[in-house]
Amino acid sequence: MLRPMHRPVVELAKDLEASIRRGHPWLFDRALRRMPAVAAGDLVTVARSGRHLAVGYADPGAPIAVRVLETDPGAEVGAAWARERARQTAAVRVGDPRLAASDAVRAVHGEGDGMPGLVIDLYAGVAVVVFDGSGAAGFWRPRVGDVLAGLRDAGMTVRSAWLKPQRRGGGGGELLEGDEPPPLVDIEENGARYTVDVRRGQKTGFFLDQRDNRRVAGELAAGAEVLNLFAYTGGFSVQAALGGARRVVTVDLAAAAVDAARDNFTRSGLEPAAHRFEAADVFDVLARERDAGARYDLVICDPPSFAPNARARGRALEAYRRLNAEALGVVAGGGVLLTASCSSHVGEVDLIACVADAAVRAGRRLRVRQIRGAATDHPVRPAFPEGHYLTLLECAVE
Repeated sequence: MLRPMHRPVVELAKDLEASIRRGHPWLFDRALRRMPAVAAGDLVTVARSGRHLAVGYADPGAPIAVRVLETDPGAEVGAAWARERARQTAAVRVGDPRLAASDAVRAVHGEGDGMPGLVIDLYAGVAVVVFDGSGAAGFWRPRVGDVLAGLRDAGMTVRSAWLKPQRRGGGGGELLEGDEPPPLVDIEENGARYTVDVRRGQKTGFFLDQRDNRRVAGELAAGAEVLNLFAYTGGFSVQAALGGARRVVTVDLAAAAVDAARDNFTRSGLEPAAHRFEAADVFDVLARERDAGARYDLVICDPPSFAPNARARGRALEAYRRLNAEALGVVAGGGVLLTASCSSHVGEVDLIACVADAAVRAGRRLRVRQIRGAATDHPVRPAFPEGHYLTLLECAVE
């Protein structure tokens, strides 16, 4: 490894020193004066007008050209650094009583944990590792063993590690440590039992960021008729049923996901026959239910990201308006709409505005009773608002 004084230097064209000092980890290519001849993942020193400001790793050719690791440009960023950073990160989770009722946790949350470009979700001892881009792969791949050692130092159980490629369609992957994990891993969360497809499932296999919000849904569901849209493998549905819902209707376009949701009901000690599962387009279901006069006490709307990038923002806002207007058409008077956005390009203010427009379209009145974000193992740095990507609104509907 190159010593700090010998690292290639990335010169900034813009004065971003204050942003770097506050802790924003991204340097975009348009902010650079020049990128030296380096490979993806190589360590570089960030400088402005000859003054060294930070150390990060490079990702030449990517929009995010450098991810900052340390604001001390003389810091040694090697195996010991990676292990200690992971230990500190894991220690916070191990000491959090809010995570005690689950054996699945986000052990490393990238930029939020000062480990940019790296995500590790731990499912009952199976670590699923994801690199965000070529630079992250180049930097973190040689240090994965050190990171996993740091997780163990803090008391986490890591039996195996599976590298999951982030490409559409899922599948594939590579064993990094231990024995090859089974295709389906059993986990427990707040009294519910789920199976996680660590190889072909969406993201790392499950949406741990909604853990606390699933618990809230369970608290709201007692005695309720519940409609769960974009349900995936039934995370919200199971919690609602365990919370005492009279009936839960689970809807997702993917038949395999709906089958998994039904199986998760059984695993959680619930009788699937007492509920309804439907593999169908959400908008088709909403139109049919509205026309039939069906009304639900609790409607949960957790769609995939409509705005994966800034260019999609305009279309996304209209999609949220339409979706929430249709959903409000089947909420009973006095009922609740739980609606989410999982894109940093559509934040709290945006989603509230979309829901306000949707209420006008649907001819309904509502109040936002609570605004929630991701679970506690998905921390957000104050200087990095992009890390606040998940918003969930609890809306009381008149």
